[in-house]
Amino acid sequence: MSEDYYALTPKEVLEIFETSEKGLTGMVVKKRLRESGLNELQKGKKTSSWVIFLNQFKNALILLLVFACMLSLALGDKIEAIAIAAIILLNAILGFIQEFRAEKAIEALEKISAPTAKVMRDGREQKILAKELVPGDTILLEAGDIVPADSRIIEHSSLQIDEASLTGESVPSKKFTKPLKKETSIADQENMAFMNTIVTYGKARCIVTSTGMGTEMGKIAATLQTTKETKTPLQKKFEQLARQIGIVTIILIVVVLGLGIIQKTLSFGEMLLVALALTVSTIPNSLPLVVTVGLSMGTKRLAKKNMLIKKLPAAESLGAATIICSDKTGTITKNQMTITKVYANKEIIEVSGSGYQTEGTFSSNNRQVDPQKMELLLRTGYLCNNSKLEKKGKTYDVIGDPTEGSLIVLAKKGDLKEDRMKSSFKFIEELPFDSERKRMSVIFRNKKDKKTEAYVKGAPDLLLKECNRIIINGKISKLTKKQREDILKTNNQFAEKALRVLALAYREVPDKGNYSISNVEKGLVFIGLVGMIDPPRNEVKQAIDECQEAGIKVMLITGDHAVTTRAIAEHIGLFKKGDIILEGKELEKLTDKQLENKIDKIKIIARALPVQKSRIVDALKRKGHIVAMTGDGVNDAPALKKADIGIAMGITGTDVAKEVSKATLVDDNFATIVNAIEEGRNIYHTLIRSAKFFLACNTGEITSVFIAILLRFPLPLLPLQILLMNMLTDNFPALGLGFESGEEGVMKCPPRDPKEKPITRKMFLSIVIFGLIMGLGTLAIFMKYKEIDLVKAQTVAFTTLVMFQMFAVISSRSLYPSLSKLNPFSNMWLLGAVSLSLLIQVAVIYIPPLQTIFGTTSLSAENWIQIIAISSLGFIGMELSKSLLNIRSINTQTK
Repeated sequence: MSEDYYALTPKEVLEIFETSEKGLTGMVVKKRLRESGLNELQKGKKTSSWVIFLNQFKNALILLLVFACMLSLALGDKIEAIAIAAIILLNAILGFIQEFRAEKAIEALEKISAPTAKVMRDGREQKILAKELVPGDTILLEAGDIVPADSRIIEHSSLQIDEASLTGESVPSKKFTKPLKKETSIADQENMAFMNTIVTYGKARCIVTSTGMGTEMGKIAATLQTTKETKTPLQKKFEQLARQIGIVTIILIVVVLGLGIIQKTLSFGEMLLVALALTVSTIPNSLPLVVTVGLSMGTKRLAKKNMLIKKLPAAESLGAATIICSDKTGTITKNQMTITKVYANKEIIEVSGSGYQTEGTFSSNNRQVDPQKMELLLRTGYLCNNSKLEKKGKTYDVIGDPTEGSLIVLAKKGDLKEDRMKSSFKFIEELPFDSERKRMSVIFRNKKDKKTEAYVKGAPDLLLKECNRIIINGKISKLTKKQREDILKTNNQFAEKALRVLALAYREVPDKGNYSISNVEKGLVFIGLVGMIDPPRNEVKQAIDECQEAGIKVMLITGDHAVTTRAIAEHIGLFKKGDIILEGKELEKLTDKQLENKIDKIKIIARALPVQKSRIVDALKRKGHIVAMTGDGVNDAPALKKADIGIAMGITGTDVAKEVSKATLVDDNFATIVNAIEEGRNIYHTLIRSAKFFLACNTGEITSVFIAILLRFPLPLLPLQILLMNMLTDNFPALGLGFESGEEGVMKCPPRDPKEKPITRKMFLSIVIFGLIMGLGTLAIFMKYKEIDLVKAQTVAFTTLVMFQMFAVISSRSLYPSLSKLNPFSNMWLLGAVSLSLLIQVAVIYIPPLQTIFGTTSLSAENWIQIIAISSLGFIGMELSKSLLNIRSINTQTK
């Protein structure tokens, strides 16, 4: 059976489905229901609470922690094992809480399905469950209905359907019944009604052509089930980091154990304990917890900036984005049609104000124009209208068609009194809009002038043909050929600027009569033109500039027309000379390779189809991009799921879009995405700061023990001292780092290289420099006391390492040489963590029972001065390495 029902006449469709306007019989319905199944979308598998919880353990670093926990048990250190297990559990609980709150079942598709449908069966109208519809059923639609299945329109009266959730088109589609050419895109199939779209105006009789998973919505649902969710950049980085640490861990066990046996520093059993203790120390136990806390903090900050995060890693992923693929309507623009130009009284008038705000001025050639001179134009737009302007707090919203709403806003800007309109004009009749004549007329009784008047609005070229007079400055005269040419020329000028243009006209009609299109819409008086556009949000231009400064590309993918989208893109500084604009039909002709070659220069893809959005994401990923994709409709869902960071619209977004996305944009504002990217970059910096601190300190510990073994010295640290440092003095300060505020200038740097490993060469060099200073400094002070008192020497070495860590955490507050600019009291969590670590260290040194357990002894003030003097060298070394590496980086970028 052909699926090109839009290319067939209504009669041909009736014949194919062996039905009539009276509908199917009960027997036929039962047979077809068995063949086609219920008119339902297949439910996705619901993610249970246990699965969400267990998923928290699918993390390479967590698996390393499990290994460390087992090692601690092997060493007989139950306290360390319990502590690591507690960290693992706490990390899982924090992640579970965040994701459980945001997780919703993929039953979202079902939520927006129409529960009932009006249908003709056995020659009479019936109301049935929508899931019982079958192909060939005759359904009846009217304003407010949700279309229950894909259908071919066979009869209608001024039918308009909001298809934004499917096509992305911001203005309701005006429907007709005539057949279309084959290969017409879904967005242009104006003789079809699609499942889950909303009837905004008029009535219709339709034949169901597809049900359930055979509908356009069903095809998208099927795509969602086969589309794999991509790992976030952070998850990929963690896997790399875990591999890097894992390799170091294996090498460490082998080298330390082998060297110790060769050098005969200790017995095999004792050496094995030291090697295992060092291995446990090498694994940054608290890093997953630090990451989770950092992501949670970032998620809270993002929520305050109107970005809700569904899964924790996505909070950081925003900062990794190299390109934002954004919808136009409602994200870049306000989704509020606004009249910006009027042609009346032989002049073009500029109208200020944006969106549905009712404040605005009228001007022409830099002089103010009195709107009262256009009272007839304002009145015609206001009366020839079925929409309403509703106040919501300080803003307004339109109930009905956005185009009609803009006419009401224009009237209010012109100070047209609403109460006067209601009291002075009595509604008599309406001749509704239809797609053939492309206009609408209303007839009112003018109580003041005691006249009956018809007010008409419609497509300029068609309406002008019905006009034979024109009104200029209150005087009616014959419409000349020159005036017609001027009007059409102005219409073209408006259209070239991507304005949607309407013409307005009126005439007096008999007080009583049988009003019809033929006797009303002729001999009209031309009043003027209005040009409208969905304007860009005020803050978007600055956000685009910030993206360009941050090295982030922006691409508009929309169901709207190319001319309109280009005009908006040029206005906000997105589209420049050399950039490419494609339409969906052009994109369809490109091979994957051709698309990949062009993708970096494409700034706009207009009239895009759902399947094309996924293809665009694939092409960008093949070019190495980290893709952030915004979307609101069901049509966007597959691409949102496939993108690295899918961002659903909070206001206009469907449940489906929100379900598959990793984040939701509460205010639907593009500028919010840019703010969120800045926050994401700061989150990543926080995580890298913590990782650097952990690894630098662990390197210092390993260096001191390794060199001591190499030189056949006694061990500067006991296994329990190593484990104490690992459990307490490492972890508390690192957690404090998670609360550090963001660094300045993060949006002036290009996005990080997606291929770059978490531990870069520069960071590795900085870690090695600090590790060597820390290890050698500790050994130097250990050597001073080892011949005099080994216990004291080990205590001094142990305390020196702890102090090195305290200085390291202070330096780690910034990745750049800007520590002098930081307020020492701006992060009280870190200050408290450092104080607690020092308190624990003092307790271990001076409290006799703890001295016995950890093999320590009391230290003098002189010892403390020496320890602080040596450990402060680590701080100086780390700051110098940041400065040197930063200068080198700048020089490299300059070249």
